[in-house]
Amino acid sequence: MADAKRILAISSHVVHGYVGNRASTLPLQLLYWDVDVLNTVSFSNHTGYTQWCGDRHSAQHIREIYTGLKMNTLTDYDVVVTGYIPGAEAVREVGAVVQELRRDNAELGREVLWILDPVMGDEEKLYVAPDVIPVYESLLPLATVITPNQFEAELLSGIKFQSEPDIKKALRILYDKFGTPNIVISSAVAADDSKKEEFVCAGQTRRKDGSLLQFYLRLPFINAYFTGTGDLFASLMSDRFWTYYTAAKGVEGDVPDAELPLVRAVEDVSAIVQAVLRNTADEVQKYNIREDKMAVETGVPRPEPATKERRIRDMKFGELRLIQSQDKIRVPDVVVKARFDFP
Repeated sequence: MADAKRILAISSHVVHGYVGNRASTLPLQLLYWDVDVLNTVSFSNHTGYTQWCGDRHSAQHIREIYTGLKMNTLTDYDVVVTGYIPGAEAVREVGAVVQELRRDNAELGREVLWILDPVMGDEEKLYVAPDVIPVYESLLPLATVITPNQFEAELLSGIKFQSEPDIKKALRILYDKFGTPNIVISSAVAADDSKKEEFVCAGQTRRKDGSLLQFYLRLPFINAYFTGTGDLFASLMSDRFWTYYTAAKGVEGDVPDAELPLVRAVEDVSAIVQAVLRNTADEVQKYNIREDKMAVETGVPRPEPATKERRIRDMKFGELRLIQSQDKIRVPDVVVKARFDFP
């Protein structure tokens, strides 16, 4: 059996469902990671339900939890992955914690990778305060890998994705502004794509000689509403990138482009996420068939989609099917390979 690796996951927590650290923990454990979770919020359920209870944790709370770990010499991590953090002060404190953790480990000869998901919004909507943006911008140069979605990549680069060449341009701008050696835009659709049957997962990595390689995968849309996919993507990226990066460190000379750690990691992660989403969509379809059948049999129509009752039921049955996807998480079936002929 493989030795356990250690990761600190700093993100949100929900009692029910799979977003934030709840979307990260099981997949990482299946991949032999010893997962420590530092929760930035504690909610009953994710906010897509439109009603929830719980607390957002302060910067002081985050620091106190980390101090307890450090007091007991429990900070010997291989990777830190960070996701949703509520507010500029808390984001700044997480940045300070990660930098301190990395310095302490470096003194012992241990490198700690930082996978940073700059969670700020999605689908043209900012769901953090505007003062969070410059704090993230100050931290991006320190990360090993960043995994913005389309909205976040557009926000940070200042480029709207009107066409696919804009995605390529945004990747270069992100590097020029922040110098992050590995960048993955987890999902993007250009405005001129009228069919929207596929989306692009685009990446950029720095070779040993300092030159940049850009690549992309075309992946099929799965017609359903999902939450937690960004959290799942970032956590899986922590495992796959660390695995390939660690293996490549012992290789002398240049590594072929198709074998670069970020390229291989994105291929694996995309395959796993697609498998989880397909399993989830299949279960959602079964749920809708059951609900429609019951409505016919009882003569009582289903609540309209805009009603609170319908929203709650749809959110409940639309949670990611992680447990049912264990085999695909452990051994991804990589069908879609990276392409280097970026438009």
